[in-house]
Amino acid sequence: MLIVVLLAALLVCFLLWRRESRAAGAPLSITGLAIPLLVVAVAGLGYLTIGLDRNTLDWLADQRRYDPVAERVIAGEAPGEQDQDISAAALTRVLQSRLVREPSLTGWYTLGLLYDQLGAPAQAQEAARRALEMDPDDHAARLLLARGLIAQADGRLTDEAQAEIARVLADNPRHDGALMLQAMAANEARRFDLAARSWRALLARHGDGEAGDLIRRGLAQAEQQRERSEQLQGLTVTVQADDVPEGGTLFVFLRRAGESGGQPLAARRVLAESFPIQVTLRPGDWLQAYPAELDQLRVAARYTPAPGSSVDQANLNAAPTALDLSRRPAASLTIRR
Repeated sequence: MLIVVLLAALLVCFLLWRRESRAAGAPLSITGLAIPLLVVAVAGLGYLTIGLDRNTLDWLADQRRYDPVAERVIAGEAPGEQDQDISAAALTRVLQSRLVREPSLTGWYTLGLLYDQLGAPAQAQEAARRALEMDPDDHAARLLLARGLIAQADGRLTDEAQAEIARVLADNPRHDGALMLQAMAANEARRFDLAARSWRALLARHGDGEAGDLIRRGLAQAEQQRERSEQLQGLTVTVQADDVPEGGTLFVFLRRAGESGGQPLAARRVLAESFPIQVTLRPGDWLQAYPAELDQLRVAARYTPAPGSSVDQANLNAAPTALDLSRRPAASLTIRR
């Protein structure tokens, strides 16, 4: 392609030079022709050595390798033996460039799957939306959109994702893929009632074999977590301070007895305008699943007088204290110097 461009540029320069020479009544000169030749050659060499992006040649190679694959995808053909061992990233680039010129429901859906595989949920959502523009009733594309929304929320079911899943279930209440996606994402979002309902709907049709065992485990976990969430709902502790400046940043966190490092079970950061202060742990403050042994929970706190600081800067501590879940507040902590 580059050679063709250079030759075309050379031909244009030659024709222009010849026309101007004839108009001026001057004879054709090899020396005069050498100047535009040299300019074109230097420009081409400069492009090859400086202006050519180092990824261009790789892109052109991928274009030649994967363009037939993209063409078959857009046509809705199933992958063949010749389509094995392909690069998802390279096919994604080539397929996207083809879809701009040749939109296709199957093509956009496949592009979304590729982006999902590459861990790019925002791009997967965009491809799924393009597919839905072509067919709003396509369940696979709608679930792909929901999966992208869930992935962008770290695996948790969002209201928008649930709305997309609900549209699929409204058309087909027995859609296994929609129910499974809803059950798993609802569990991550601590919406255990919804997760349990989804698991039960699956269990009603798939109670046998390994699938049944998996579904029963998911249902049991959702029910256990729901029970524990009810016990921990509204968990509140009081934090006091001895001779400590007010107006700083307070961190309250839960760990298992004996643990001193790593990610806590739950944590909340608040501005301590005054002491004593009551801090309630909300469902969104939990960083891990609710533990089985609630009597092993310990609450502790760290504080820094500087507002807006990180936990690493909080060098004033309250010792870990056991919880009494039958009382409110469930514990009382004291920050000491």
